[in-house]
Amino acid sequence: MTSSTEGLELAQIAFYAVASLPCIYCIVKHRIAGVLGWLYVFVMCGLRLVGNGIAYHALSTKGQSNRAASIISGIGLSPLLLAAIGILRESNHSIQSQLPVFLGGFGMLIPHLVVAGGIGLAAASGKNTTLLEVGLIIFATGWIMVVGLVVLSVKSNAHRSRLEGEIKLLHAVMIALPLIGVRLIYAIAIVFKFKNAAGGSLALQVIFGTLPEFLVMIIYLSAGIVTHTLARSRYQNKPGPTYPSNYTSVTV
Repeated sequence: MTSSTEGLELAQIAFYAVASLPCIYCIVKHRIAGVLGWLYVFVMCGLRLVGNGIAYHALSTKGQSNRAASIISGIGLSPLLLAAIGILRESNHSIQSQLPVFLGGFGMLIPHLVVAGGIGLAAASGKNTTLLEVGLIIFATGWIMVVGLVVLSVKSNAHRSRLEGEIKLLHAVMIALPLIGVRLIYAIAIVFKFKNAAGGSLALQVIFGTLPEFLVMIIYLSAGIVTHTLARSRYQNKPGPTYPSNYTSVTV
């Protein structure tokens, strides 16, 4: 008979298996301007499928959680935040030349490196709980930096010049970040209290762990599908060539 914990793992496997299909659709439709953000959303699906698959196998065969699955679960939150950076960058695409330099490629690279540092420490933690704790704190610092970039993007003078689809993507990131924050705070609390990433009751895991991740994925994918014509809109709004006032076309 399948336990409640095993049922939760199976539910997550089913959810991310289904979510991977619209992820591929968004990667194709948003093209080069949005490929980074949607690729991270797809990576999130992959990590969760692997991590939950390992966890389910360990529970069904040994009746206990697997440390490798716990580590994958700990770092599995990172693609959601990295996706927020990528989607934010896509939402700035048509006004990029009007934004401050720290909202450009270099500015977006810094939180990437911070989050990557946190991931690296968490992945290398093994049985060293201190490394896992430090990794999550660094990850939280990356989250704060992304929130700052979103605020600066909204406050920029060029904000109203965004295309309609870009505004929708920006709103999706704004809604997703508080949910990612809730999930991150829960992860930090669990690690500091239980000295691993798999503690807490099943109810807490669902409310503060699984549900926020599901909601963020739904928000991202809904925004991605709704704005699937964004690449075409950018092309249609691209200014054409300009000619001097005395220019006369010649037809042969």
